[in-house]
Amino acid sequence: MIASFQDNSCFCSPIVLRRNAFIFSHIVVPALLLGWLFLWLESSGWDILLSTHFYDPIAHQWPYKDHWIIQSILHKGGRLVFFAIVASIAVLFLCSYKVGAALRSRRRGLAYLVLACISGPMIIIFLKNQTHIYCPWDLQVFGALKPYIRLFDPVPPAMPIGHCFPAAHASSGFAFVSLYFFFLATAARYKFLGLSFGLALGGLYGFTQQMRGAHFLSHDVASLAVCWFVSLGLFIVFFRKQLQWV
Repeated sequence: MIASFQDNSCFCSPIVLRRNAFIFSHIVVPALLLGWLFLWLESSGWDILLSTHFYDPIAHQWPYKDHWIIQSILHKGGRLVFFAIVASIAVLFLCSYKVGAALRSRRRGLAYLVLACISGPMIIIFLKNQTHIYCPWDLQVFGALKPYIRLFDPVPPAMPIGHCFPAAHASSGFAFVSLYFFFLATAARYKFLGLSFGLALGGLYGFTQQMRGAHFLSHDVASLAVCWFVSLGLFIVFFRKQLQWV
């Protein structure tokens, strides 16, 4: 897919970046910040503490788990929003072969955006099938049967493996942090608007799952990290010929 794009069909202006500043602000700072936040949430007990606000210890249930707004609109509806946005971007990409120069000039960016939006959530789904962490609603501390297990803890003998990490639903919002890199390549003045959209949508989706007892905040932090670095890596691959390092 990537190799099939030749820039003779669309105008692609140079992307001038300061190498050291870009590496520091886009790789070092996010890795340290998100890594520290994830480890702190797991090790400090704040994951558990935050989730207690959404659990009713008297009724032994998560009151918002099946609430119609959270379950039907924000959870199931949120997935539809993700698919609708990605499908719309894909349609714009296909239309770039038929319409004027304005859309043709964005062809590479649109292809990047589709692949970045899909890749982050797909990688997270793969990781969920490999990891062993339980959801909050499965834990003994919240009236269920499973022990609280962190990322680097072993699973107790005879216990089934959990598959609740990272957070998949939050990734369908955080996938749109790729808009930051799309605008960095096509209209840099809008890059923080794109970043804000991805962070806000992912944060909303993640929060609704925390309210339902489906995930801890650290699960959402991990999803954000995956989506950010996948988007960053694909940005460098897609726009490598345009990048000019100073």
